[in-house]
This record gives sequence, C-alpha cells and structure tokens, in this order.
Amino acid sequence: MVAAEELDFDTTKESWSIYKLEDGTVLKLKPVVGKVSRIIGRYKPDGEPIYAFVMSPVAMVEVPDELKKRE
Repeated sequence: MVAAEELDFDTTKESWSIYKLEDGTVLKLKPVVGKVSRIIGRYKPDGEPIYAFVMSPVAMVEVPDELKKRE
C-alpha cells in the first residue's frame, strides 16, 4: 500500500478504438476511467508525479448477419 490522493476529474473526451476483423466483424473498445489518484511523494525520473487509475473496459461487437447462427 502507498499513500495516494484521489483526484476529481471531468471527462473531456472518450474515444472508441475501432477494429475491423477479416470476417467483417467490427470491435469497438474503450477504457472508462472510474478513479484517478496521485501517488504521494513518488515521481518519475523526469520529475512528473505518478498516477494510479481504476479503469473498466467497454466493448461493443457488430457481427455481420451471415455469421449469426440461425435457429
């Protein structure tokens, strides 16, 4: 455990990373940040503070009709 200060934040942009697979499926992925903390008294070699994040991945899948199982 290390000492950390939780920081409030505003989301200014959440972009999707979009991947088209060779079978025509489209994957849309993005991380959603839930918590940001600055580690107290810890710094990178260049002097920047170190941050810790709690993130959740969000995924969407668009599958072509021809790949869907028919009942």
